[in-house]
Amino acid sequence: MGNWIENEGLSIFVVLVWLGLNVFLFIKFYDVYNHKPRYMYSQKLLGFALPLARAPAACLNFNCMLILLPVCRNLLSFLRGSSACCSTRIRRQLDRNLTFHKMVAWMIALHTAIHTIAHLFNVEWCVNARVNSSDNLSVALSNLEDKPGETYLNFARMRRKAP
Repeated sequence: MGNWIENEGLSIFVVLVWLGLNVFLFIKFYDVYNHKPRYMYSQKLLGFALPLARAPAACLNFNCMLILLPVCRNLLSFLRGSSACCSTRIRRQLDRNLTFHKMVAWMIALHTAIHTIAHLFNVEWCVNARVNSSDNLSVALSNLEDKPGETYLNFARMRRKAP
């Protein structure tokens, strides 16, 4: 057991740090877009789908940046060749670069699915805010840009559900 921890400890540590960063980014950006007053009007139109689209988008940015590092051959060769900075355990971790690359790819696929589903909810909520006139604030926000010189918040411009 001690040998296994010594041999695999760095790999497990790297994966746990990576997972922890993904969880941190998701929670932080979900909280920012769910509770900040600057997004109040967007939240009114989009509901929970706004933070649910933005949080995986932040994780997607992080993982898309990270996916190419494990397969950069020149960087890996440089790190593997410089014995001053790399011990045997770190070199073993560098040899498992494709496993980490695949794990990052699966995380990208997961966050892409969450992000896409949240955008489907965004469209539905925007159309409902434009069509239904039950809430005065949603109606006012949806009617922005109906007059010259205004910018719009709701991209749904028709007052019927199906075009």
